[in-house]
Amino acid sequence: MPHRRLVYPQLSRLALLTLEAKGSLAPMPEFLAGLGLSVPGSEAALERLLDGRFALSPDGVGLQRWDRPFPPTGETIVALDLEATNGNPKTEDIIEVGAVKWSAAGREEFQSLVSPDRPLMPFVSKLTGITPQMLTGAPRAPEVLAQFREFLGDATLVVQNASFDIALLLREFGKLSYTLHNPVVDTVNLAHAALPGRRKRGLDTLSLLYNVPQGSRHRALDDARITLAIAENLYFSLAGPRDVQLKDLHHEFTKETPSTTPPPKHVRSNPKRRRHGR
Repeated sequence: MPHRRLVYPQLSRLALLTLEAKGSLAPMPEFLAGLGLSVPGSEAALERLLDGRFALSPDGVGLQRWDRPFPPTGETIVALDLEATNGNPKTEDIIEVGAVKWSAAGREEFQSLVSPDRPLMPFVSKLTGITPQMLTGAPRAPEVLAQFREFLGDATLVVQNASFDIALLLREFGKLSYTLHNPVVDTVNLAHAALPGRRKRGLDTLSLLYNVPQGSRHRALDDARITLAIAENLYFSLAGPRDVQLKDLHHEFTKETPSTTPPPKHVRSNPKRRRHGR
């Protein structure tokens, strides 16, 4: 079955809230009444009105995630977010690492401030709430990245706007002679497929569309939590009832194989906007 895209976000959001409030399969008449859809043909139209997160059956409407695991069977996922001294991954230093690991064994979190060599730019401090004083005495990058590398293992790495975080991570890993072989999933790429015609696909926009609480935006751990929740929504929106791993789904909906190679220079012509305009 081809995936059903999020074309009617307000209707999908209302449908999601209706089902989450009920907590179980909603019989079709009850579900349609909750959405204010009572005209003839409403039931037949649901397939094109709702995206792939919703499971439609003769018995009613439910959510795919009620019956199917996420992360997909056999896959461990780590959502990562990095904060840096400025907006250019080619020159700046990491000031915070936040990550959430999700597997069949459960969830784990990783968070650490990082003491940088370069000065922290005032606009970054204002945006994140991280001050130079908070970084005084924080562990250095080699210590934090060694711990994160162990935490990551061979998991699928999930990042929002991977062109920034992966470029920065690769540069810092390179200093320590580390390599990164993990598959990388960029939620921006998935959003391109799931949200046709939408120009804005930043965390704020996706959080609103998928009803994800925002927490403390522009702090690494909270942004990683948001990224993971958005990845789950995008996964079911695109996978529907199919049993497919997230890394394979990402490959399916991107023209090139997911790669840990930084994008060409022109892709990051305005790194500040690409990083902190999310």
